[in-house]
Amino acid sequence: MIRFGLIGTNFISEWFTAACGATGGRASAAAVYSRELTRGRAFADAHGITDAFDDPAAMIEAVDAVYVASPNKLHAHQALQAIAAGRHVLVEKTIGTTTAEVERIFEAAEARGVIAMEAMRNVHTQAHRLLRETLPRLGTLRYARIEKLQYSSRYDKVRAGEYANAFDPALGNSSLADIGVYCLQPALDLFGVPATTSGAGVRLDNGFEGAGTLQLHYGSLVVDVVYGKVVAGLGPSVIHGEDAALEFNDPGELSKIVLHERDGAPSVLLADPPVQPVDTMHHELNDFVDQVDAGTLDPRWRDLSLATRRIMDEQLARLGD
Repeated sequence: MIRFGLIGTNFISEWFTAACGATGGRASAAAVYSRELTRGRAFADAHGITDAFDDPAAMIEAVDAVYVASPNKLHAHQALQAIAAGRHVLVEKTIGTTTAEVERIFEAAEARGVIAMEAMRNVHTQAHRLLRETLPRLGTLRYARIEKLQYSSRYDKVRAGEYANAFDPALGNSSLADIGVYCLQPALDLFGVPATTSGAGVRLDNGFEGAGTLQLHYGSLVVDVVYGKVVAGLGPSVIHGEDAALEFNDPGELSKIVLHERDGAPSVLLADPPVQPVDTMHHELNDFVDQVDAGTLDPRWRDLSLATRRIMDEQLARLGD
């Protein structure tokens, strides 16, 4: 069993502790770090975690692996601290705020002989695997639109003139990093790295990137990635081939897939109840533990994280970051 130390006491850490319990004994939440020990102790007591620390180095020493669920701007520093101590790291998306940070994390992990992985839950699910396996039935792929427009409950505060850390670009936040990545990373896993990209976005008054569109150019295929935190989308997403099309719902919490053959009736390939993040996090955990058990990093996940961050940097640079 991999004993995890958690950095962060937010709702994502709550989901993670539940996901550990869904791995069949392969992973456990053994310790938690918080700058305020009383808060960490309260979180630990509420979730059956034995140890709480207000010293990150002490927590790192007490566990086998570290789950980093702190604000984005802290991810790289905390991951590198754990790696230097010889601990495996699973880092919430996005794993780093720049390509250089992501490269440093993977290079340091390789040099230290430990596993580093981005916790990008949707590309590890069985539903995403079904999308990948169904692509050959579409024939030559020509166009795809992958959309996640999710109105943030915290945006009401921003509209009222109040501060909300989720909309503070100084913390490494952006609509692309928070929401668009749920579209971009599956797109890159399904179609590969594009030859070129283009895109546009909407800036709020404080400089936060609130919504955008990112186009991936593959020569014979064009993929539109549409994302945002300031409007509510109606979907769906669609992948079009010359012989058929795949329609699916929220790429972050995928639960419905329908195959539309050009000359036939629609076929429902997946029709699950609505999915919550806590329902699918154990898949990424199992893939992480598989690598730890094997003692070998799976380059698929490393390369996907690197390609995603590079394209995110290109898009944000276009928008003036």
